[in-house]
Amino acid sequence: MEYNQVSGAWIVAIGTLISAFGATRELVGLNDINNRIATIGEGMQAVGAMLIGTVATESSLEFAGNWIDGIGAGTSSFATYLQDTSEETGEGGIRLEVLGNLFQSMGASLSALSNYNEGEPIYFKANVLQALGAGLEAIGALYELNEKAVQGQPITAIGAILQASGANLNVVYITKEFVGDY
Repeated sequence: MEYNQVSGAWIVAIGTLISAFGATRELVGLNDINNRIATIGEGMQAVGAMLIGTVATESSLEFAGNWIDGIGAGTSSFATYLQDTSEETGEGGIRLEVLGNLFQSMGASLSALSNYNEGEPIYFKANVLQALGAGLEAIGALYELNEKAVQGQPITAIGAILQASGANLNVVYITKEFVGDY
């Protein structure tokens, strides 16, 4: 277990909590700074996932999954930034957010498949939660794209909470392993 893996997992976990906070704020009608909150949370997820991606691994699935997840989080962060700073991005910003969430889901799915193949059931479950959560966030954004934001918001919030649950389950076990190694 390397420092980059533990540090990256903590950064991802904190980022998912921040994103989930923003999504639940929007669910209850507090809309003033949610895109800024999401930009910070998704940006942290991108940095954390890419930090994890610097750790040498024998699994090409896990390696690719971490980088794809990081690219997706970075894309989502940029998309929410655009939506917050420019009225002109509109539909394009939402489409970019959908793309970022789909990449996050795909990356977490690849990591989950790697964990399954390596017989790591806890990490498998955690990454499945993250993949499912990111997928639901993409679906919620599609509702928003189709001018059904009210119907999509609960889906987005549930997705963000699931993603945060998976990331935090991951960090608990990664930290336990890391502490156990020393």
